[in-house]
Amino acid sequence: MGIKHKITANFVKVFGKPRITKLIEKQRSTSEIDGALHPTSNSPIRFEIPFEMLNLIQTRDDIEMRHMFPVRRLLSIMKNIHLSVDSLSENPANAATQTSPEFLEKLKEFALSQGVNPLEFVKLPPDLIFQKMGVLFDNAVILAMEMSKEKIDKAASQETMNMVFGTYDDLGKAANSIAEFLREHGYAAQADHPLGGLVLFPPLAQKAGIGWIGKHGLLITPEFGPRVRLAAVYTSIENLPFVDSNDHEWIEQYCKNCGICIKQCPSQAILEGTVTHDTGMVTNIKQQECFEYFAQYYGCSICVKVCPFSKAGDIYELLKVVVEAKS
Repeated sequence: MGIKHKITANFVKVFGKPRITKLIEKQRSTSEIDGALHPTSNSPIRFEIPFEMLNLIQTRDDIEMRHMFPVRRLLSIMKNIHLSVDSLSENPANAATQTSPEFLEKLKEFALSQGVNPLEFVKLPPDLIFQKMGVLFDNAVILAMEMSKEKIDKAASQETMNMVFGTYDDLGKAANSIAEFLREHGYAAQADHPLGGLVLFPPLAQKAGIGWIGKHGLLITPEFGPRVRLAAVYTSIENLPFVDSNDHEWIEQYCKNCGICIKQCPSQAILEGTVTHDTGMVTNIKQQECFEYFAQYYGCSICVKVCPFSKAGDIYELLKVVVEAKS
């Protein structure tokens, strides 16, 4: 067993488990708030990565983690998940429910200043709320933040892992800042952190027209391909310009003809067909195979690296032309 594995395993066992347990319990407490929206019988169960990683460490002698967790970023992430719940007490008692186009422009400008791009407004279906979680409003502001192409191109590596956690941290801070911005203007808000969210973000973002989910299970956006992390802020504003349409459906046909992520996946965890998991989620991913490699090799990200859409620039439009020419 290598020194990195020993240090990381000890961190997960001693430091991680009690803190993560407390954090999950706090997140679940939002379901007990009066008026909270609850999941349905069709809602998925959240895959708790820290506990699954601890289980691997304790039960598998063949698991060898090559990476070190970026502890400073992890502490900040946990702090901001706590804040997303604790700050709910700051919501105004008689929160406004209507807004103006002028304010929404200010909101978008503020979000952009926090590194968020793109941003859309969408109604949250209860089927996307994870089991045992609760959300205060179904008026959702879905947020995306780019991950560095330079660092993704180095996957799987410690540099890539550090960048991914940094993006999670920065987007989590942005979600809390946007929730605070809304409260300052008389609206109630609930931030939902990108790491350990209350809802399943990719289909919500797809519903909002931000992109389309690829074979690798990640949202592919025109701006950055799958090099994004997602978060949300739920708000009392009822007259948001909700989106429920998508111009990116052609990506599904491209993915059927491409298959690079399937070929390049080091654990052969990406499938041509779909699989239904114990959590209720239906994906093209063999979750256990993916997770075991993810847990050992820097959180992997190879499928993001090899996806043609990750090149960004004009690649989205070029690939669209190819698909439409074959239709």
